[in-house]
Amino acid sequence: MLKQSKLRTQRQQNGIFLFILFILLSTLTLLLSYIDSQLELGVAIYFNKFITSFLIVIFLIQIFIWIIRNKAYKGIKYAIHHYLIVLKLRKAFLDANYYNKRFYFNNEIADLPKVRLEFSDDFLEGKLFIENIKINKSLDEINVSFGLMDYIVERQYLSDNENYHVFEIYDSNIDQQFIFNSIDELQESSSRLDNYTLFIDKSVEIPLHGSLFVGQTGSGKTYALYSLVLQMLCKNVPYNIYFADPKNSSLAVLGEKISKQNTASNLNEIISLLQKFNDLMEKRKTEIKDKLATKLEATYADFNYEPHIFIFDEFASFQTVLQAMEKKKRDEVMKLLSQVVLQGRQLGFFLWFVMQKSDATQLPTYLRENLPVKFVLGNAEKQTYTTAFGTGVDIPVKDFKLGQGVFTCPIVANTPKICHFSYLNFDILEAVNHLKT
Repeated sequence: MLKQSKLRTQRQQNGIFLFILFILLSTLTLLLSYIDSQLELGVAIYFNKFITSFLIVIFLIQIFIWIIRNKAYKGIKYAIHHYLIVLKLRKAFLDANYYNKRFYFNNEIADLPKVRLEFSDDFLEGKLFIENIKINKSLDEINVSFGLMDYIVERQYLSDNENYHVFEIYDSNIDQQFIFNSIDELQESSSRLDNYTLFIDKSVEIPLHGSLFVGQTGSGKTYALYSLVLQMLCKNVPYNIYFADPKNSSLAVLGEKISKQNTASNLNEIISLLQKFNDLMEKRKTEIKDKLATKLEATYADFNYEPHIFIFDEFASFQTVLQAMEKKKRDEVMKLLSQVVLQGRQLGFFLWFVMQKSDATQLPTYLRENLPVKFVLGNAEKQTYTTAFGTGVDIPVKDFKLGQGVFTCPIVANTPKICHFSYLNFDILEAVNHLKT
């Protein structure tokens, strides 16, 4: 353990000054009272009133400072949360010697970084701001979690002006996962969003994008897809969903229930389906061209076009078989994939890759880097996170359960953020039949 600094902070030094002042005034009051009782001057009563009034003013000033500093005007619960967390964080700074030194009334003190907190109205989440001070030490050396009580850091980043390290936190006692006992419940939650947005959990909603789903067997990838596919079937705009399942497993079964003509399992069928997907995208490109002339930055959603989603399960298995084919065929397939990834966003055509790992041997780097939304589910190795999100990216430390992990998405989460896919407590195939009738 790090040895706590012997330096005091300015607040501690002010506390010592006030304590010494109180002792001196108390001693002076007793001394004057004794002298007055002996000489019967009659001045002690006036002096005592003055000292009492002076101490009350000092006390009220300290209360006022505490109220302002801890935002007690937002409520006593808010103030107590703020005070306890900031107090623990300041102790963590001292323990780690994370401060600058300066002189205060000829005493060397520890100048700690400024800390402020912002909580939501229900205290379920908040933001912690720690001043970005000039010091030859990384904030990573500070045990920030030590001071957060029941809160957990979801993600961290520098503020736009780089003056503060920002930590998004949430109450660990609150389960962010949706639990649906019927398709009607899921449909009700989906209806609250627009036709081109899907929810992940109670705090995460994402627009449609090309996506990557990574996770070991049993991490909840396929189950996550069930949740998203059912949402698509609930939308007022028809979704065209394509299923490529090289292993011919549960996703293929679901695909055949939803759209048998858009479901493929063997290599040639998948390539044909991918070609069909590209042909439709090229047709959409022609249709939308004239409309874009009136609104250059518009997308398919602005013109109420139907989205097309191509879900590629176990892409690594497909790649293994593809590599055994002639180069001309491999290049043709890679060209088809590239065209969708690079052009599909504006046209409403999206590829979703589902894999156990996403290194360059299994998914070409240029494809992975052009997928805006990335999920890593379950507890993964460091290399898996690095491959998906890049180097130097902080991953929230947590024991991830089934269907839980981290993701990135433009605007929503530019750094990895925790998510937890819905628990579906009903028969999924029956739900599909219900939605199709």
